Amino acid sequence: MRRTAITTLGISFLFLVPRIGAAGTVVVENIGLDEGNTTGLLEITSQHYVDAMRAIVSDRYKDDYLAISWEALETSMTNAQVARMEYRFAVNGETRIRVYHALGGAPLGAMAQSAFGGSTPAIAPGSPQSPDDLEWSDGSPSPALEATDYVAADAEDSRFYSGFNETNLRARMLPPDASVLEPFDVDGVDRAIDAEFKILRAIEHDLQTHAVPTGGSIRGAVGGATCGSCREAMQTLSDTYDIDIHLTQMFGSLPSTQRDALVAAGTAKLRGRRLVSSESGRPLLARDVLADARDQQVRQSLTPSSLQRSFKGIPWRPRSFRLAPPRQPQASGRPAEGGSTAPNADAMELPSPPC
Repeated sequence: MRRTAITTLGISFLFLVPRIGAAGTVVVENIGLDEGNTTGLLEITSQHYVDAMRAIVSDRYKDDYLAISWEALETSMTNAQVARMEYRFAVNGETRIRVYHALGGAPLGAMAQSAFGGSTPAIAPGSPQSPDDLEWSDGSPSPALEATDYVAADAEDSRFYSGFNETNLRARMLPPDASVLEPFDVDGVDRAIDAEFKILRAIEHDLQTHAVPTGGSIRGAVGGATCGSCREAMQTLSDTYDIDIHLTQMFGSLPSTQRDALVAAGTAKLRGRRLVSSESGRPLLARDVLADARDQQVRQSLTPSSLQRSFKGIPWRPRSFRLAPPRQPQASGRPAEGGSTAPNADAMELPSPPC
């Protein structure tokens, strides 16, 4: 029997389905509250990709671009799911570890091309404002590579990455030749581009080339929920290569009973849809903490100001605004007693931030 375990809030539920072959197991665990170092490890993985995208933009896209292009890049980078997995194996009785990192979605070069590669990006009125809905001012769709081209494009991007080595590896997209892993579409998306699938395929490649031995174990995390295609790929990898897999996924909410208990105890409160600390106001859920950290990474490294650029058509010249509220008009044309005829004479002049 094939055993898949789903663990939620410390309680494991085992689902048994027929299987033939090795004895690997797959455990998918949900993490709600930000506990342990899972979020911090995924932040490190995310930073690798933010740094690589900064290098790509600096190298290939040196012009000024409209704000909507930068917004498209920011959305692509912050919404792409990040994953990290450790493969543990034994060599001559000694335990060794390889760490695989991945970002979901198209290769970074293709993301940048979608944001900056045309003339003037614009959003059609009434359409959803996401990078997939961008079209250029001449009416043509935003330039994008076909999925079959992603393998070559991802390999070409390799020179922009730093910090990876034989122990810490970037899981880039690989051709499906000789792979037993078969992704399928979920919600109309080919899940071969998922971060988890990229890592599973990279580990499989290393197993096939004998860079690492079979029979090890995988422990990893993904900054969101894993889909059915990736679950199936995990089980196939486990069955084929006798590997135990334990994956932690992040949900954006807690069961209502646990959430209500935290609120009733005064530990937490709801701010909009977010569960935050009553004392600090900071988010309590691991997924929210990671989202905020990744958003900060992008804003620090992938904005026009951080790259010493200007928005196209908007020069960044210091302008002044008045800090004091406007003075109420007098009933007569004469100044109030002891007052000044100059409006807002006591207002402070400060330079405004860039638009």
